[in-house]
Order: sequence, then structure tokens, then C-alpha cells
Amino acid sequence: MTEADKREQYLLQLEQKNNEHKEKCKKYYKENRERQLKKIAETRQTEAYKQRMNEFRASEAGKKSARISCWKQMGIISNDYDALYNKWKETTYCEKCNVELVEGNKGKHKKTLDHDHNTGQFRNILCHPCNVIRGNEDRGVIRQTNDEYNENRKWKRWIKTFQLRCAFRKLKNN
Repeated sequence: MTEADKREQYLLQLEQKNNEHKEKCKKYYKENRERQLKKIAETRQTEAYKQRMNEFRASEAGKKSARISCWKQMGIISNDYDALYNKWKETTYCEKCNVELVEGNKGKHKKTLDHDHNTGQFRNILCHPCNVIRGNEDRGVIRQTNDEYNENRKWKRWIKTFQLRCAFRKLKNN
């Protein structure tokens, strides 16, 4: 038996042991799943666990973890979420209109993470109005000026009035 054959036989034995171990783990998981879930649920009900979780959520690491999880749930894709989070923290002005950004969910110029909804790729950190405008541009929504909007409203009211008059005349003639 050559060295190559011995090596190949050894690798096959390793693979067989690995597969056996995987099967053993799967069997253990299936047999003990309910017990483990019950144990986890009981642990989460303890005051000590709740206190630790509240402390973690209030910490910088907890806030970072929550923010990145939210971005992932929204479908934002990034090669380096840590660098993206650092950029998020450091950015204080809109990258499009240069207005000062506000932290949190309130305020006209709140900080938003702009991304392409088709690919999920991050683009910029913008204020909310700039993000809405960019989203409308992506979807092909045409923004009207106030004069155009008012003119369209007048036209729509005139059409509605005209249709009502026509319907009234038909009823009157019948």
C-alpha cells in the first residue's frame, strides 16, 4: 500500500467518524430539544436574566447590535457592518443637502440609512426628506410643484362637477 493510498484511507476514516458524530448530535438534539427549550424559557423569566438584558440593551454594544440587526431585517447588505455602524455614528450632516442630522425617530431631519431597494446595497446617510426624494426617484415618482398640484385639483373638481351635472340631466330627462 502506497503513502497516497494510506492517506486516502485515513481521510475516509475521518470523514466516516465525522458523519457518525453528526448523526449522534442530531439524535441528541431531537431527543432533548423540548427540554432545552423549556430550560431556556425558564432562564429568560428570571429577574437576573432580565436585568442583564436591560443592561446590555442600554450599553453601546447592545445599541450597536440592535441597530445592525434592524438594518439586516430591512435587507441592507454591507461587507463590513462594523465600519458602516462607525460611519453612522460619526455622520452629523446629510451627505446630500448638508443639513445637520437629528438622532432618533422624531424631527424633520432625522438620520436615515439610504440603500438601493433592488440590490440592498448601502448608498449614503441622508436626512429623511432627501431619502424620500431619492426613493421616489428610484421608483420613478414624478413630484409636482405646488402650482401644478393646485391646477390638477381644480381640473379634477371641474370634471367631477361636470359629471354630476350630466348625471343629474339624465335623471331629469328620464
